[in-house]
Amino acid sequence: MNKILKGFAISAVALGMTACSENYLNQPPIDSITDEQLSESLEGMKAAMNGIAQTMYIMYNSGATERYGNGEAYFQTYYGDSPSPDFACSWLWGSQAQYQPWTFMTRDTDSGGSYAWMYAYTLINQANTIIEKIDGVSAEQSEKDNIKAQALTIRAHAYTRLMQVYGPRYEDSKGGDELTVVLRLTPGTDPMPLSDYKTVMKQIYKDLDDALDLYESANIARTEGWMPDADVARGIYSRIAMINHDWATAQKMAHDARKDYPIMSADEYVAGFADPNDEWMWFNNRDRSNNGYYSWGASFSCNGGYSTNYNWSASGGQMSWRLYKEVYDKYPDADVRCDLYWMPDKVNWFADYGFKEEDFWDTNYVLPAYLNMWLKDPYMTAAISMWTLSMQPQGYSGAFNIWLGFTPTMSNAQIEGYFAALKQAGYQDRVQFGAQLKFWSSKPDLGDANHPFMRASELLLNEAEAALEQGDEITAKACLVELNSKRISGYACTASGDALKEELRLYRRMELWGEGDTWFSFKRWNITATRDSWKAGDPTSGNFMDAYKGSWAPTYGNGWRYQIPRSEKDYNPYINSQLNL
Repeated sequence: MNKILKGFAISAVALGMTACSENYLNQPPIDSITDEQLSESLEGMKAAMNGIAQTMYIMYNSGATERYGNGEAYFQTYYGDSPSPDFACSWLWGSQAQYQPWTFMTRDTDSGGSYAWMYAYTLINQANTIIEKIDGVSAEQSEKDNIKAQALTIRAHAYTRLMQVYGPRYEDSKGGDELTVVLRLTPGTDPMPLSDYKTVMKQIYKDLDDALDLYESANIARTEGWMPDADVARGIYSRIAMINHDWATAQKMAHDARKDYPIMSADEYVAGFADPNDEWMWFNNRDRSNNGYYSWGASFSCNGGYSTNYNWSASGGQMSWRLYKEVYDKYPDADVRCDLYWMPDKVNWFADYGFKEEDFWDTNYVLPAYLNMWLKDPYMTAAISMWTLSMQPQGYSGAFNIWLGFTPTMSNAQIEGYFAALKQAGYQDRVQFGAQLKFWSSKPDLGDANHPFMRASELLLNEAEAALEQGDEITAKACLVELNSKRISGYACTASGDALKEELRLYRRMELWGEGDTWFSFKRWNITATRDSWKAGDPTSGNFMDAYKGSWAPTYGNGWRYQIPRSEKDYNPYINSQLNL
C-alpha cells in the first residue's frame, strides 16, 4: 500500500469511499487512483481532501458491536453534549449509556474514551500526508496553496478537538508545561512522546496563521459547505484562543470569521436544522444515505428512525434528546427557542380540558424510569400532537409518530376516539419530558440530515464572551442584542458585571444546545456542572433520570480530562514513561 493510502485506510479505502457530485467531489474513488496520481497530481490531492471530508461523516467501527456514524457530528454529540448538564437523554443501549454519567472520562479501556483519539488522529494523519506531498505536485501555485491551507485547517481543527477532550483547562496547564497529547506533524504512527500544553497551542496557532496566509495567496472561493476556508480557519482560531484565554485573539478571529454570515432569523431557527442556511459556516452537506441507521439523524433527530420507531426496553423507553428543565425555566416565554421543547408550559394547548403542568410530575402521566409521557389521557396525547404539528417544519414529517389520524379541529368525542385508537394499536409512550423539536431529518426512515460544524451564532457568542473577559461590556451587550433580537421580541440587554456574564452564558446554552458546545463551554468556564433528577409530585425537580443526576466539580476526572486510551499507552511506551505508569 502506498503512503497516502496508508493515511486513508480507516476512513476511505476500508469503507469503500466513492465519488460524489461535483468540484472536489467529482473525483474517482481513492482505490482507482494510481500511486503516481496520489503522490504527484492535483487530482490526487483533491481526492485526498475529499477523503478527509468523508472521514468527517462516515461510519466507524470501534469494536464488534459498537458503531459510530458521522464522525464530526457524533463527536459533537458524544463529547460536547452528552456529558453536559443541559443534555438529558435515555441512552438505553450498549456503551453509549456511559457518556451521560461521565463514566468514560475516568476509564482508559472503553470505546467512549478512545473514539475522540482515533477520530482526531485519523484526520491528522490524512492532513499530514497532504501537507507533506502537496508542494511536490505539478500544478498552479494557487491550487496547491488552497489545498495546503485546507489541510492545515483540518489539522488545527483536529488538535483543537483533542485539547477539548484530553487537554487541561488553561488554569490547570501549569503555565503551559502540563503534558497533553502527541504532536504529529508528519505522516505515520510511530511511537512519540506527549507534548506540553504550550507547544501544542503554538503549533495550532502556527497552522492557522499559515493557512490564512495561503488562503489569501490562493484567492480561491470554496464551492462546498464541507470545505474549510479562511472564515472556518478563523472560527477554529477563535475556539482554540478561547480555550487558551487569549481573549483579544478570540474576539478578533470570531468577529472577522462571522462578519459575512447573517444570524439566522426566528423562522430559520425553527425550520428543522436539517438543511443549511446562510448562517451555517461549515457543515456536512454530503450524501449520507450510506450510513443508514448509523447516521447521526437516525438517533438524534426528533423524527429519526430510532427516535420514533424503536423501544429500548420492555418498558418502552424511547431514544430522544431532552433539554434540562432548569435551563428552560430561565428563558422568557417569548423566546422562540422555547417553542422547540416539550415542557410543562405546553399544557396550554389543552388547558381547558384539565391537563395541568403538575401532570409532568404525576406517575399517571410519566414513566419515571425513562421520563416518557404515557398515553394515559386523551387530552395530553392530543396536546403533544398539537404541539408537534404546530412546530413541524414544511416538508418534514414523522416526529414521535403520535399524530396518526389526529387533526387540530377534532371535537372532544373525536379526541377520545383518537386516544382509544392509539391505545388499541399498542402505542404506550411517545415523547419524553423535555423532548426537542430542534433537529429534524429529511429522510425519517434513516435519519438523513445535514449537521452544522460551525455557525455564526457560536462565533458571535465567542466575540461577546471574549470582549467581556477584557472588560468591554458594550461589545458584549451589542452581540447579545444582535443574537436575541432574532429570538425574543423586544429583547434588551440591561445587565452588567457578573449578571451580564451569567446572561451571556445562559443564552449560549440554549442557542447552541445540541450542537456540541455545552460541555466544552462548562469546562472552559471552570464551573461545576449539576443535574437534578425528576421526583414525583415535585414541580421544582429536574428532568434527568436518577441514573444521570449528579454534580461534577471542576476537579473531577483530573480537571474534566478524558484519559488517554489504554491501547495508545500500550503501543506508545513514551507515554507510560512520561506519566510514570
